[in-house]
Amino acid sequence: MAPRSRVWLITGCSSGFGLHLAQTAAARGDHVLATSRNPDKIKGFVDQQNIKLVRLDHNDELPKIKETINDIISAHGSVDIVVNNAAYVQTGTIEEASPDDTLRQFQANLFGPLNLYRAVLPHLRGQGHGTLVTIGSMAAWYPMASGNLYNASKAALRWAALGLADEVRGFGIRHCLVEPGFFRTGLLTPGANLAGTPPTTRLAEYDEINRVADGNFRLFDGKQLGDPVKGAAVIYEVVTGTGVAEGRALPEFLPLGSDATGEISKAARKTLEEVEEWQSVSVLTDFPQGQ
Repeated sequence: MAPRSRVWLITGCSSGFGLHLAQTAAARGDHVLATSRNPDKIKGFVDQQNIKLVRLDHNDELPKIKETINDIISAHGSVDIVVNNAAYVQTGTIEEASPDDTLRQFQANLFGPLNLYRAVLPHLRGQGHGTLVTIGSMAAWYPMASGNLYNASKAALRWAALGLADEVRGFGIRHCLVEPGFFRTGLLTPGANLAGTPPTTRLAEYDEINRVADGNFRLFDGKQLGDPVKGAAVIYEVVTGTGVAEGRALPEFLPLGSDATGEISKAARKTLEEVEEWQSVSVLTDFPQGQ
């Protein structure tokens, strides 16, 4: 008997990695539950074999997300791979961004993804297997003026997801954190996945920081180094152990793109250098050995 096709549940399928990963998995014979807050945005999937459109908003309250997941499982059967992909970028300095701006950023990029895992984990534990894929960012590794809320939300997601991986490993559930660099997705498109602080809340003292940051985002948009179609193919093969990942174990985390490997390596080296520079001072705080 031939093995059944894998079933993927992917959030944020209206654009970017969600869109391309759904198309890649379906084209390779797997079944995809492509989710969006507004499935009408992805009606083009209707004609593609193996893709079902599902409404799911990870920013809903947890009971609503659980209800949605239960309905999905009842209608479509078991899920094998869950991809937490939906996110957006909040720009503006921390002083200028309001508490509501901050909460929305962390809700979309941290609290919502964690609630999705809370909702789906009972099903995965019950079936004794499953794979979680968290789409993070290389931005988790460094600060960035006028983009620190996004970076901080991705840094928090990084450690929460890696911690979750340890907690669920004993249930036969695997996890991979993918940390992409800059890819030519819609993430930096103003008004879509890029939200800036309004002019009425901006402070003159930060004009230069905001001018540089806004200019960089405009410059990057559409000129990013990474090809999202190639990125989606690599993610698929790493998660399924096929193609370029044939015979290799699922990694704990995967930097995606040459800019990601470069920036993450640079940040890790800087951290080690600072630890080593101040180690002789740091150890002065210990009790004497044996006491």
